[in-house]
Amino acid sequence: MGTHGLLTRHRSISVARPANRTEALATILTHKAFGTTTMADVIYPGLDVVLTATDLATTNAVRFGSTRSSCSRYGTITEPIHVATAVAAYPALLPALERTFTFQHPRGNHQQHTVLLTDGGVYDNLGLSVLKPGRSPHYTQHVYDVPFIISCDAGLGELAFKAPHFMPGRLSRSFATVHRKAQDSARSRLYEWATSGRIDGFALAYLGMKDNRLPAPPADLVPSSAVASYPTDFSAMARSDFEAITTRGEQLMRTVLPMYLRPER
Repeated sequence: MGTHGLLTRHRSISVARPANRTEALATILTHKAFGTTTMADVIYPGLDVVLTATDLATTNAVRFGSTRSSCSRYGTITEPIHVATAVAAYPALLPALERTFTFQHPRGNHQQHTVLLTDGGVYDNLGLSVLKPGRSPHYTQHVYDVPFIISCDAGLGELAFKAPHFMPGRLSRSFATVHRKAQDSARSRLYEWATSGRIDGFALAYLGMKDNRLPAPPADLVPSSAVASYPTDFSAMARSDFEAITTRGEQLMRTVLPMYLRPER
């Protein structure tokens, strides 16, 4: 490992559930979808891919990338990351995915740490923080200098009216409120970066956009009502639902993109 080749195991997390539903999901994704494909196996040359997970042990983000994978608390992960692992860390409703990685600290030493991976949306739901202008490589392993940002949000827009009187409903509604304001804050950063000239511009679309407010919707627009009630669960998607969601997403972006592009572009 070079001059700084010392490898230590540091503050390991006790593994309370070595087998759980998330491990089963990772296994299924390996056998049914991704095989042994790693994050470095990108299809298009020059494309950087970053998937974000949240480490519940440190409350830091863990970024799985095609160029590098890392956690700002620990450093860069030295092992190859399988796509199935990065994707299985997504659902927040499932148990945390427990993994032990070898991290290389910026100072050069290597340490092993166990992370408890859950949905990256807990830390950064829109995934915009890696694109923040002016990020320093001295403090993060992920710096991407992009002039224009296209952000796609699967959010459903305004929440339906409810009157939760009992604790489960109140807790659920409270979480939804906190999540909504976090989303608003993330979106506002795009406006701040563009207004200050830190980026040339951005385009933002989300599934729950109001159809009657779109400037020039296509004649065959998939209406918001066709996707608004689609459940977020683990049931297999019908082909018709998949096509409705993906088609509407593409239609919305094609509709709003001209609004955000500057005339000189």
